[in-house]
Amino acid sequence: MTERVVVTGLGVVSCLGNDAGAVKDALFNGRSGISFRQDHVDAGMRSQIAGTPDIDLSEHIDRKQWRFMGDAAGYAYLSLQQAIAHAGLSDAEVSNPRT
Repeated sequence: MTERVVVTGLGVVSCLGNDAGAVKDALFNGRSGISFRQDHVDAGMRSQIAGTPDIDLSEHIDRKQWRFMGDAAGYAYLSLQQAIAHAGLSDAEVSNPRT
């Protein structure tokens, strides 16, 4: 049986901002999220720029969960939390006891 999924909320963690409002403002004001990265220079990388979200994941994700996540998974997790909140959904509506 196939179930339908409807997207009703929005969440964003990106180099332009850490929520939908900040990203919208950055886009409308022509700001770029790409910046110089000294750590890339120090590592001898050819590219010295990157678009990395400016957020400390450890401040937003429980330590027990975060230790099993890479940065990309952390950004996705925070985006998902924002989308669930934006949609007005409860934990019970998005939880499954089998997962």
